Amino acid sequence: MAQRLSQQLTQHDQAVAAAQHSLTEVAQQLHAEEGKPLAPSPPKPSPASSRPTASTSRPSTSSLGQRQERLNSHRQGLERHAALASALEQQQQEARRWRGLAEVIGSADGKKFSEFAQGLTLARLVDLANRHLTRLTDRYRILRNPDEHLDLLIVDEYQAGSTRSMNSLSGGESFLVSLALALGLSELAGRKTQIDTLFIDEGFGTLDPDALDVALTALEMLQGTGKTIGIISHVEALKERVSTQISVRKGAGGVSSIRVIGL
Repeated sequence: MAQRLSQQLTQHDQAVAAAQHSLTEVAQQLHAEEGKPLAPSPPKPSPASSRPTASTSRPSTSSLGQRQERLNSHRQGLERHAALASALEQQQQEARRWRGLAEVIGSADGKKFSEFAQGLTLARLVDLANRHLTRLTDRYRILRNPDEHLDLLIVDEYQAGSTRSMNSLSGGESFLVSLALALGLSELAGRKTQIDTLFIDEGFGTLDPDALDVALTALEMLQGTGKTIGIISHVEALKERVSTQISVRKGAGGVSSIRVIGL
């Protein structure tokens, strides 16, 4: 594909060069025609005779015809000049379009085009994730890094919209942002299919009490939208916040038992 686009771009460049050459030639011809007098100065009447003869009237008629011919040639030159200028502009616009596309996918290994396609997907993911993040917290917003094609930044609205690295987020903040990205990714992957069930496997053991409270509050808000949230964890503090539980107890001989609590 890249080779075909490169060939088309070369053809457009050649067409632009040809149009530019023709335009230059017409402009030179037009300039030369404009420099010529429309008719030679009429001869002064001879004192010997004031009555025109057939021999003197014929050159005047010929001079008028030459002047009309030059005028028609001048008009045709203007029309050709305008047509070529319009064709040149169209060719230049087409060449710019193909050149821009070639710059995007022009690398032989396809890396540039791959990054371009991934960038479009990432932009869509960021848009979806921010919609979910707004419902979880009004403080943060995810932003694509303008200097790194596939990198993300975080905007802190509580700090006058300052932008910083994702690595600067605390445990609870990272959880909220990661949750928003996961929800956005599920929506992106599901397309027209709505995913109403979310399972979170561990990760709560790394949160301090305050961050854990923020995370569980966010999940309760998400549950309030109609989604079913499943948490897989060994953190004891979760038992106080999760009413319905499936408890798995390890028994002897490799046999485990399951007990449902809260139904």
